[in-house]
Amino acid sequence: MRKLSWLAILALGGCVGETYRNPEPNPFRNVKRIAVAPFLDKTGAKDFDGSKAGDAFASELLLHPGFDVVRPSQVLEAASAKGLRLETADDYIAVAKALDADAIVAAEITEVRSYFPPRTTVALQLLLTQRVKASASDLERHVVSARPLAISPETSLHLDQHFELVADDGDDNTRAELRSYASARVDEDSPWRDGEGIARSREPWWRFVCALCVERIVDSELDRGRAERGPHRWHDQEDK
Repeated sequence: MRKLSWLAILALGGCVGETYRNPEPNPFRNVKRIAVAPFLDKTGAKDFDGSKAGDAFASELLLHPGFDVVRPSQVLEAASAKGLRLETADDYIAVAKALDADAIVAAEITEVRSYFPPRTTVALQLLLTQRVKASASDLERHVVSARPLAISPETSLHLDQHFELVADDGDDNTRAELRSYASARVDEDSPWRDGEGIARSREPWWRFVCALCVERIVDSELDRGRAERGPHRWHDQEDK
């Protein structure tokens, strides 16, 4: 079976289905403006475009009211202006500060199975420009296990979230999430409204993976009890 081109996967970012029925608003109290750095690649795909991958993530984040997003192209421009190569967590934090962002997303694609059923794995970090209140054990865990950027004891004070997300259409839970994601799209005639159609399509599947990552970030903040969970989701309420 032919593998799908990364350029083809990312070429249509933001063309259709740009509204959810029930998006969860931004639950952060002190994080409004988020910079999204170009995504890194560990899969060896020759045609991978990290800026386009990050741009799709930024588009998904913008669908949730209350977020202001700085796209990867702007992050690269700011890094170039400051003479930074975006190789360390400190580089990322410095660029976020230069952009007046409250946080910056660093992410890496570690696995891509692009033939049906697709499977994609993403490692993601959310770094805040302000220091994060965390226990000594949490800070130690950040230093040891966070990816994709190496985290020092000092930069661990800025790491708000980190996780690895596996989206596998061969898994029942992922497939259920995909159906919910598809049905939450507003446009009744959109090709995005069919879960299997998304799984068999290039860019829509990647947008779904980005949506799962955004939901993970939002849910993690809600679960901390820093904000009350609202009545909205990108899921249809009927799917609950």
